[in-house]
Amino acid sequence: MMNQFTFQQFIYSQEVKGFMMFINFKILFSAVLLLSLVVPVFSFQPFGGVLVLDGEDDYAILPFAEHGYIFPRNTDEFTVEVWFYPKAEPEEPGTSNIILSQQVRFGLLPDNRCGDRISEKDQVCSYGTAWLESAAAHGVRSNKAAIKRDQWNYMAVIFTDSTFYLAYNDQIVRGQRDFLNVVAGDLRFPEWFKNFCVGGFAKKELVQHIPYFHGEIDAIRFSDIARYDLPAQMGTSPFEPPHRFVADRHTLALWDFNDTEGVDRFEDTSGNGYTLIGMNGATTGSALSVNPRNTSITTTWGQIKSEAY
Repeated sequence: MMNQFTFQQFIYSQEVKGFMMFINFKILFSAVLLLSLVVPVFSFQPFGGVLVLDGEDDYAILPFAEHGYIFPRNTDEFTVEVWFYPKAEPEEPGTSNIILSQQVRFGLLPDNRCGDRISEKDQVCSYGTAWLESAAAHGVRSNKAAIKRDQWNYMAVIFTDSTFYLAYNDQIVRGQRDFLNVVAGDLRFPEWFKNFCVGGFAKKELVQHIPYFHGEIDAIRFSDIARYDLPAQMGTSPFEPPHRFVADRHTLALWDFNDTEGVDRFEDTSGNGYTLIGMNGATTGSALSVNPRNTSITTTWGQIKSEAY
């Protein structure tokens, strides 16, 4: 009799344990689901306008003759970052769209230049490049990345301790430590190449090989420090894009394009006087609306900006 009662107790206890595990799982699943719905991707509230570029002939320029280089000679750590929305990418072999260019350059390439990095139809080949030097040599360090077409993308070149990093959206790639240890103090190119340009160059002869960028640019920031937590190991690591660019004592230039809509002079909110000049119709406008079904980290930036403007 005792053995039968003990066995029944055991069966009952196992049934209760299984039921409680099921209930706990449902509670945990509901909590995770609720958290994903309640907690936004970003906790900030971005606002303002964007630089609108039609991809035909407009661009913005900071003349080299007036301002020189943004980074002074012997800068040994820096960050250049941008939020941008590409509407098209170059299709012809050997061409490259310029998002911005001077000592650091961002741009778009035909998809076949990215190799196996392009795995989805809505991806675009992009790159970040920095001109670097040492006491005895100079060179270029660059990396490519697959970003998204028709949505907001983040990209940054970060350099510190002779190491080149490329951050794009939620990933960051660390290269190996190099013998080049400072930014190039002078670009060994013609005068027109030394201008800081956004969206393209003034030289019409270049359009065949360097077509103008078609899309929108939300903000650009130059800093004389290596921002963010950088991975200690070489290769690709997770990365959290900044919520919003703000000016601080390490900011050399910051264009947020929150100027009055339709203007062609874009103020440098760092206070250092680097006013960008819009050419051929490059003006500020409202941020693009974003498909509300797409809740990725990059589209959320554009969606909040559009709604808040």
